Amino acid sequence: MRHAAVGVDIGGTKLLMIAEGKDLETPLARRLTTGPSTGPADIEAAVRAFLADNSLKPTALGIAVPGLVEDGQVKISDVLPQLAGWRGIHHNGGPQLLVNDIRGALAQEAAGLATTSSAVVIVCGTAVGSAYLCEGRVVRGSRGWAGEIGSMPVRTPQGVKRLDDLAGGGAIVRAVGKPPEEIHDALASGDPRTHQIVNAAGEAFGLAIASLVNILNPDAVRIAGGTLGYAGYADTALAMARTHALPELWDVCAITRIGATEPVVARGAMRLAVAAAEGQEWVRQYV
Repeated sequence: MRHAAVGVDIGGTKLLMIAEGKDLETPLARRLTTGPSTGPADIEAAVRAFLADNSLKPTALGIAVPGLVEDGQVKISDVLPQLAGWRGIHHNGGPQLLVNDIRGALAQEAAGLATTSSAVVIVCGTAVGSAYLCEGRVVRGSRGWAGEIGSMPVRTPQGVKRLDDLAGGGAIVRAVGKPPEEIHDALASGDPRTHQIVNAAGEAFGLAIASLVNILNPDAVRIAGGTLGYAGYADTALAMARTHALPELWDVCAITRIGATEPVVARGAMRLAVAAAEGQEWVRQYV
């Protein structure tokens, strides 16, 4: 049996598991597909198989979920509704930590920021989420749920919609009517309808970035998520954000894409779980 820290990122379209530790020559990873019907039993079976197949005993297990987390329980998850009420995986290894996925990304990115930084992390995958630091402290809100920017109401000609329904990857898939692989192909071939849908989604995401810059005055904004991979989406979003952010606030803010996008949430969950196992107090503000 090999000991390692394990991070799990549960998303609307994928489940990513990673393991790192002194007993491993190189980090291990496994990626599986998820969907709206994915439930706790599916996730628990996948994680247990990952551990068993690699003879792993977790020294710490960090699990990041796309939804509101309170007192170690998933309260609600729009993209994976069956996770509501879930308390994570029961196992005989080291301690487990359950955290919101964007908070996990924030924890990972915070490791490279100044201790007094005011920062925003925005992830656009199936849906859109965000998390914030204000002078080095996590902005939590009264119940610890601050950051649900995907639920921000936006007026459109079709009525008021949520940002998720305008900018998220799930919204693009529904609007185009094709799976992500075919959307990439359509963009590469220059299909005008697909480009129009993706650019409109990028504009909505860019306005959300500008709103956070204007409201929070951060010194750093880090963006990530699979939806940024659609051709034209990220460029359109950044152009829109630059246009609508106050110039004075924009000029003092470094806007960057997170380099290792796919593992950032899983690594953040792992970092938090390891720190929690060591009794580090700073973890409390993230969970």
